[in-house]
Amino acid sequence: LSARPWGLPPQLVVKELQSLAATPVFDAMLCELARGPLQQGSAETPGRVTIGWGRQDHLLLPRQAARARVAFPSAQLHWFERCGHFPHWDQPVETARLILETVGKDVT
Repeated sequence: LSARPWGLPPQLVVKELQSLAATPVFDAMLCELARGPLQQGSAETPGRVTIGWGRQDHLLLPRQAARARVAFPSAQLHWFERCGHFPHWDQPVETARLILETVGKDVT
């Protein structure tokens, strides 16, 4: 889930894997994502929406961003460089800045 897993603190990885293993709904969620109906987007959203996508995401491949743009046409698409599926791991400062910008908070 990280573009650079060797750079993550080992304690973080262990805690995340233990959480996944202990989650009682993980198998059902995975099955639904893999075999369930495509998620529907929304042309209208109650606020600003930004879709952040990692260029090295191996779970949601970068080419799938086009589908997200169709599902959420009013959303802004932001590409994270050197980033996998979890931008908060690979690009934490940029992720926080993008969230604050999206919700309209001053980041200076």
